[in-house]
Amino acid sequence: MIKSNEILADFQFLGNRVSNFSIETKQIVSKNEKINITYEFDYNILNIEEDDKKYFGLLEFIVAVKSKVKNSILFKINLTIEGAFIGNKEKINKEDFERMLKINGVTTLSQLSRSYILSVTALSGINPPVKLPMINIFQLIYKKEQKKENDFNHTK
Repeated sequence: MIKSNEILADFQFLGNRVSNFSIETKQIVSKNEKINITYEFDYNILNIEEDDKKYFGLLEFIVAVKSKVKNSILFKINLTIEGAFIGNKEKINKEDFERMLKINGVTTLSQLSRSYILSVTALSGINPPVKLPMINIFQLIYKKEQKKENDFNHTK
């Protein structure tokens, strides 16, 4: 066995909170109807601070789920979850900390969102409960940065 202090990462998750959540359900439809579920994901770095020894970052992960039967909405779910992270300033620089927030932070919050939505939808009577698909975090970051660049170029 290896002691944890020998292998601790220089980037750590402190905790999370659900800052916004809503679920709206409609009347149950016939079981023969085809249900179409769409998912949207986003993230934002809310804040990065630093002191002599560490970086502190606050990140939000946003999920929107919509279920339709034909043109009728069956249910809508919106979730915003925030996570707090720290980084060892002696081992990583600010750019690496921000990159770790995007990759490791978003990955952490996406998995917490997955279990949160699964639990809440099960308790809300949605059967089967909603299981968020696994997402490619690198592709999410790439698409978000591409969109930001396109939006910036269109405002010039």
